Amino acid sequence: MEPRLKPVFIRKKDRVTVQEREAEALKQKELEQEAKRMAEERRKYTLKIVEEETKKELEENKRSLAALDALNTDDENDEEEYEAWKVRELKRIKRDREDREALEKEKAEIERMRNLTEEERRAELRANGKVITNKAVKGKYKFLQKYYHRGAFFMDEDEEVYKRDFSAPTLEDHFNKTILPKVMQVKNFGRSGRTKYTHLVDQDTTSFDSAWGQESAQNTKFFKQKAAGVRDVFERPSAKKRKTT
Repeated sequence: MEPRLKPVFIRKKDRVTVQEREAEALKQKELEQEAKRMAEERRKYTLKIVEEETKKELEENKRSLAALDALNTDDENDEEEYEAWKVRELKRIKRDREDREALEKEKAEIERMRNLTEEERRAELRANGKVITNKAVKGKYKFLQKYYHRGAFFMDEDEEVYKRDFSAPTLEDHFNKTILPKVMQVKNFGRSGRTKYTHLVDQDTTSFDSAWGQESAQNTKFFKQKAAGVRDVFERPSAKKRKTT
């Protein structure tokens, strides 16, 4: 006598009949076939792109070879080219040697100036002043005139364009701003970036008639011996000296 199986209840939504199982298998098979078809299409598209790129490279190589073949070098003289190359090479060697000599000379001059005392350095600078090319002539600026810096590049070249007067007024600076009302005598009036003050001299509160401003023996002694930044003797910055007891 065979054992009897215990009945198990299965909900309706979890029940799978034979027809549903077959439909699910058929759907899965169709999905696999669709995936294979898409993979084949992607493979063909990739091969097509590779083939086009290869054709383009071949065409570029053919054009390059044709351009090289079109070059005619039969009329060139090797001897003349070699002589011209030798001249260029000698000029380059000479230029490099002059640059090295100038650099060494500059280093030696710097070292010599460093070894001089303060009095000797001042006498040297007075005797051999620095030659300034295209020295700018300080012009007179108008009231509230905008300042333009002429730059620091190419100032060693003697050109007429670098000798122009850079203090000349431009654009709205031709207008006389001293006739404006006091409230409008500021830069960028009416804008968000306007300035509060006209110039620093207008706000200077230095009192030249104070006790410190008088040229007396006591003030002269103080400035020469104790005042910072105005003493006659300047000590070169060095390592801190150790205190010996």
